[in-house]
Amino acid sequence: MVLITVGTLQASAQLSITPNQTASNLANLLVATSGTAGVTVTNASLTCDTAANGEFSGSSNLGISNGIALGSGDVLTAVGGSTFGLDGLPSDMASTALMSAGDADLGALVTMPTYDACVLEFDLQPVGNFIEFEYVFGSEEYPEYNCTSFNDIFAFFISGPGFSAPTNIAIIPGTTTPVSINSINDGTGICGGNTSLYVNNTGSTCTMDGFTTPMIATATVTPGQTYHLKMAIADVSDAIFNSYVILKANSLKSGSTGSSNVSSTLKDAGITIYPTEVDQYLMINQKGLDSWVVKVINTSGEICLRAELNEHSSQSLNVASLSKGMYMLHLSRKSDGHTMTERFIKQ
Repeated sequence: MVLITVGTLQASAQLSITPNQTASNLANLLVATSGTAGVTVTNASLTCDTAANGEFSGSSNLGISNGIALGSGDVLTAVGGSTFGLDGLPSDMASTALMSAGDADLGALVTMPTYDACVLEFDLQPVGNFIEFEYVFGSEEYPEYNCTSFNDIFAFFISGPGFSAPTNIAIIPGTTTPVSINSINDGTGICGGNTSLYVNNTGSTCTMDGFTTPMIATATVTPGQTYHLKMAIADVSDAIFNSYVILKANSLKSGSTGSSNVSSTLKDAGITIYPTEVDQYLMINQKGLDSWVVKVINTSGEICLRAELNEHSSQSLNVASLSKGMYMLHLSRKSDGHTMTERFIKQ
């Protein structure tokens, strides 16, 4: 890969990254707006090199405009361009051997040595019967090291009532397959697979050669009980090329699968959508005066369902026939074509 000059980097990069955050700050950034979150977070801890975690904001092609970043290497490009972090170009080499320890839980998932782990942990109490948050995983290992032992690993382990052992919820929707370089990629190599969830980075705002589309991690929980969430990422087999997990700010929330506690709100249009995890009916309510065209789109970009939402109305979409997995709800306002999207998971 070709290194670029400092001037070029500053002109191209649009991400603003502040590394070396505290555990509490990272956890609080992740939680939805205080008072309406449905989640209470306590006892945050961080086991991570100071350069490998940070808060970020700004324009990018990640699909997430602000949040937190955990990495197996530096998250911020060094002055002078000698070390590249998350905020460079795909042509840059984001590779930092931090020489820090790996993580035993991650190592158990891959049965290979791990290095340069970054781990954020905290306790949480949900008010509803599920929790969720949004994330993107990406790596410098893409695509050259698809289907190899350099399968950098990350996981979101939840433990507590209902979980006999720490359980990874960073999985491909509708499966038990962990999200990784070998499970989501561009299809090259013998492992291939889930190419519709992969983005080949040709932009100018992010260093990672490839990354996933925005994903939803979710778990069924018991309201009011205490759970422990461990978010971890590490290099596998060597400590060289960096991988990152990007977590959307204010996306950690809890809700109910019933209409009394909606889990998603498109506030600018007075629209509420629930639940985020759905077995049969996806409910859409709106208080506004607009009319909308509603489409349910799968991860391959195919339209699975279509409906219309009129002023001061409700719409019940029967999604029972859809396959398990993640879907996009796309709303287009008839009057001016303004669009909004929301993700949901078909159980």
